[in-house]
Amino acid sequence: MSSAGGGLPEGAGFLAPLAARARRGEVLVQNRPRRGSPPMPADGGRRSAVLIHVAGRDLGSARLVLEERGHGLRSQPGQFSLPGGKRDPGDRDDVHTALREAREETGLDPADVHVLGAFAPIPMPWRGQRVIPVLSWSTVPPPLGVQDPVEVERLVWAPLTGPGSLGDPALRRRGRLGGHDVGPVFELPGDAFVWGFTAMILEQVLAGLGLDPVPDDAPVREIPPERRR
Repeated sequence: MSSAGGGLPEGAGFLAPLAARARRGEVLVQNRPRRGSPPMPADGGRRSAVLIHVAGRDLGSARLVLEERGHGLRSQPGQFSLPGGKRDPGDRDDVHTALREAREETGLDPADVHVLGAFAPIPMPWRGQRVIPVLSWSTVPPPLGVQDPVEVERLVWAPLTGPGSLGDPALRRRGRLGGHDVGPVFELPGDAFVWGFTAMILEQVLAGLGLDPVPDDAPVREIPPERRR
């Protein structure tokens, strides 16, 4: 595993614009507070990290890993997310948190990835936490597998471009819930329905690589009841 310092590893040049922003600790997602959201705790709230792991040598082959949360979980069962979780007292930093959680959930070996940087914390006042997206890369998808079927139902590699990808116009929607626009939605093959905070991150990853965000006039999709919990 290489750190975020220095230049990009060979083969990761297509990630240069996004990696530069991560190395500078820039904001990836401008998260607008929900109406009626409580203020962030005075201490900043709980700190969590998620891993944006991209595999491939160019945009045409690049894909990133998502996980479907366990269907029996009390919090957001069956929703799609990036690997990650809350910071433990023994974690050295946000990168350590993201890699540790990814290993516990997907079996990812930190030695198989290059860490390219970490973005600024994203406040989530309705959960009383801040989430730090960490960007990593590998030439090919590393061997992964569900480590705890209670926490993770399955893993999905989502291509960035081409048919069936995050960039496929046929699979991009604007989500609606309770009559309100809730941001981008990606209806990926295999019933991989991605919305909410994770979809916002994915949209900004695409935009950061020069790809189009989900347009405001994309077809509207009501969030299915089974994906709302």
